[in-house]
Amino acid sequence: MRNFILIIAIGYPPNIGGLETHLKDLTEELVKRNWKVVLLTYQPLHTPTLGKWIEIEKNLTVVRLPIVRGLFYKFLKVPILEFLLLMPLFFLTIPIVLLMNRKISVVNAQGISAGFAGAFWSKLFKKRYVISIQSIYNFPKKGLYRSVSKWILKSADRIIAISVQAKQEIESLGISNDKIQLYTNWENANVFKPLKKETAKKEVGFNNKFVVSFFARLMEEKGVKVVMESIELSDKRITFAIYGEGPLKDYVKKAVKKHNNAYYMGTVPPQLLPLHYSAADLILMPTLSEEGFGRVAAGALFCATPVIASNRGALPDVVNDMVGKIINPTPQEIAKTVNYFYNNRAQLKKRALKSREYALSKFSSRNVEPIIKSYL
Repeated sequence: MRNFILIIAIGYPPNIGGLETHLKDLTEELVKRNWKVVLLTYQPLHTPTLGKWIEIEKNLTVVRLPIVRGLFYKFLKVPILEFLLLMPLFFLTIPIVLLMNRKISVVNAQGISAGFAGAFWSKLFKKRYVISIQSIYNFPKKGLYRSVSKWILKSADRIIAISVQAKQEIESLGISNDKIQLYTNWENANVFKPLKKETAKKEVGFNNKFVVSFFARLMEEKGVKVVMESIELSDKRITFAIYGEGPLKDYVKKAVKKHNNAYYMGTVPPQLLPLHYSAADLILMPTLSEEGFGRVAAGALFCATPVIASNRGALPDVVNDMVGKIINPTPQEIAKTVNYFYNNRAQLKKRALKSREYALSKFSSRNVEPIIKSYL
């Protein structure tokens, strides 16, 4: 079977995150186009709900591997340790999957941690090997991690990179430009659409409030501490809503108790995100690390909610002054910007009116086409 793919990734729903949402969208598009998909992943790394060990739908089989969940966040800041945690079980399982599904024609590894096993076994089984890069890795100047990463990328028949910055980082390893294909994520415009703001606010519990919302994994790299510090400097008539799970969950729950205008909202299922995006007047994305894309920003813009995003990674490619604001992610800058829009509603409305049209022009499902072409 020509259109039969194995996708290897560290995360997939019910885990919540940008990679997981992207893969859900990607598998849906592949199935629509009569591809058969096997997706090899881990049980959720941070969300409390576990998935089925083996989940079978029409032309999609998801296989979830066990993992010691707490170790992932401990190793996250040390790439080689993260790699050594995630790679071995992929390495042992992939040949079994390929032997059981001999008609698989292409292996797509999502990121470096999945890439080593994907590269090794795809070559041994003579399968096309594609690696997707959705992060900025900040490869060291020398050492084992750089050398292994270079081999993983050089082994690929095609590399698909989510941003110009990711592409440039890959090229810095000596990878040929001809091997790299750029792509952009997308959202389902029929799912992510604006709801009447007053109705959404009332349903969420923020009736008659000016709401600034933060959606992310609760970890320092996503800027959650910066957001909490900015509340002290912001107009007290502004309501802050913090959504997510992660290692800083207890910190957030403790911090919001110090403010009458801040709330920890936990996580919401994906189908309710449009409601919560629509209930916000502004969405914050003050990422401190080099963000690969910014799915929250794209989803919020589809819901006609302007976004304040950091000047990190690919975020300036997703958000601009037409639909929000790019800032240096400090407490002072966040407070200054949310205070500005609170006091200048005409400027906020101007951006809100342009947001959905802008998102439709940049983040529609046609963005899947470069990915599918890389598989052929």
